[in-house]
Amino acid sequence: MRRAVTFRDAAAADLPVMEALLIAAELSVEGVRAHFADFVVAVQGHEVVGVAGLERYGLHGLLRSVAVRTDHQGRGIGQALARAMIERATVAGLETLALLTTTAADFFPKLGFRPVTRDALPAALQASSQLRGMCSASATVMHLTLRHGRPE
Repeated sequence: MRRAVTFRDAAAADLPVMEALLIAAELSVEGVRAHFADFVVAVQGHEVVGVAGLERYGLHGLLRSVAVRTDHQGRGIGQALARAMIERATVAGLETLALLTTTAADFFPKLGFRPVTRDALPAALQASSQLRGMCSASATVMHLTLRHGRPE
């Protein structure tokens, strides 16, 4: 019998496995420690099987580092993690959420994100290392407007 996957705020002890998950998914670990308070992990039993994070810049946020361990992919964990981060951003009163992806441009529209150009993003997000060059210039940029307590 397979144990249920649960979600919780990341703890300091999770950092090595979180970074390993991100590296395995070819995602940057740059900025993870600086925004650690806004990272969530997916846990099955006592094992971290997924991670997602949020960077906050005033009323705008960047969804980042959504990764699921290879042997747990295809079970909806990534989608649940992304939804948890959208909810966190909404509850925090953020107005928009953006992301950059090189591999999941077909995944995020299911959650309401739409492709945009980098220059269409709020200026506040330019403080993110992900937008300042850590993430490939060829990455797809996506945006979601959050309003009235739920994504628009």
